[in-house]
Amino acid sequence: MRENLRYFFVLLADFLTIGIAAGGSVAAGLLTGWFIDEKVFHGRTSPWFTVIFAAFGIAGGIKNVFLLSRKMRSRENKKKK
Repeated sequence: MRENLRYFFVLLADFLTIGIAAGGSVAAGLLTGWFIDEKVFHGRTSPWFTVIFAAFGIAGGIKNVFLLSRKMRSRENKKKK
């Protein structure tokens, strides 16, 4: 029973890490694009930099999901051996 609970919390931590990494990447992209649009160019380029950097953030979030899932899979394979 105790081992199952430990395994549950390890999985929960892994999935929370993936969610935070993906969401954080998108949020960082959006905030960076907004900052460039509004503070650097004073809204003259709005919403172009926001859209471009949001796309970079989404791409980074997808990359983070793949990297973290590969890391989780390799850790599970090491446990099985």
